[in-house]
Amino acid sequence: MSLTPLKILIVEDNLSFALELEMLLDEMGYTDTLRADHSGTALDYIYSQEPDLILMDIDINGNLSGLQLGEKIAHLDIPVLYITALQDAPYQEASRQSNTIGYLVKPVQPLTLRSAIDLAIAKVRMLKDSEKSDALENREHFITQQFFFFKKRHIYYKVAIKDVLYAQSDDNYVQVQVRNAETFTLRITLKNLEELLPSEAFLRTHRRYIVAVEHIEAINFQDSTLLIDGIELPVSQTKRQELEAHIQKLG
Repeated sequence: MSLTPLKILIVEDNLSFALELEMLLDEMGYTDTLRADHSGTALDYIYSQEPDLILMDIDINGNLSGLQLGEKIAHLDIPVLYITALQDAPYQEASRQSNTIGYLVKPVQPLTLRSAIDLAIAKVRMLKDSEKSDALENREHFITQQFFFFKKRHIYYKVAIKDVLYAQSDDNYVQVQVRNAETFTLRITLKNLEELLPSEAFLRTHRRYIVAVEHIEAINFQDSTLLIDGIELPVSQTKRQELEAHIQKLG
């Protein structure tokens, strides 16, 4: 049976154990994995890559513990399976977080680890199927070749795609800014919106922003910012080269 691709993030600063997790996932057929050994790197991956499942060590490098990181990203509703060498208190704290779907204590036997991951993935699939069903019943937006249709109070409003200036992630929502200061709020992730928009016209310049390249008025690569409709927006270091290449291609 073929598996629907799932993106899984391993947050673990013990390299040998992280590789063991990665190899186990690969054997199970899940090859789209990321590894982070620092809370800061993990946070960047979570916002930019939006994994479907996180295998999280509680005691990790960085300014945040695994539990603090899980609490910080709880609004994203990404399921977290915690793994730790600690024996007592962290379990109670982890179990209170809405996105916790399991907890394992090291050393973990291979069969136990595999069963836990398999169960976690099954829960993720169930959640994704539920989200698909809800999306079909409560469709709030759709895109044609030239227009973006937004739903407000059961009414669809048509906006030309060329009039969309930028989109900003706001926790579980995305704010879409169009000309004439009009703003539409969507219940969608920024990654999903990025997949809907035409890639030749829009570019993700930051983990929280997608911009319409045509409407960029100025770019300050020294300060890592750009200007659209008089509004200054950030540009992440990882997106600078992509932005430069995109603009050169248009020019």
